[in-house]
Amino acid sequence: MQKKNEFETNPEVIYLSEDSKTKSEEEKTKNENEEFGVEAKAAVDSRTYERPSFFIGVPIGIVFGGIGSKYESVFSIEYEGKTVVVLYHGLCLISAGDRLLIHGKWYKGKKLGIQGNVVIADRIEDLSSGIVFSHK
Repeated sequence: MQKKNEFETNPEVIYLSEDSKTKSEEEKTKNENEEFGVEAKAAVDSRTYERPSFFIGVPIGIVFGGIGSKYESVFSIEYEGKTVVVLYHGLCLISAGDRLLIHGKWYKGKKLGIQGNVVIADRIEDLSSGIVFSHK
């Protein structure tokens, strides 16, 4: 052991400071919402839903107008021996067994009320057919 500035130091022991503890806590929260980019296999066909997003109308005795909507696609993939739910805000046509390259954010399912993990995808490449679904 060596004495350095009145502290004993041992080269075989790693001393953690308060900063390193907060960094590890920040890394844990970062890993919960980390960027996700991986090649995986689709477990099921995608389901596309129409979600109402806004209403435009004019009240003249009765209301004339319409409801605007957006499409969302949901499917699951097999990743590291587990099933992961993928949500894509848009139209995404995926068949079961397709090889996919998915980019997006990874979330813990408990925060969203889902048992398991969830990926909210920004870009999905279907390597089987060559089709790319992207917001950019």
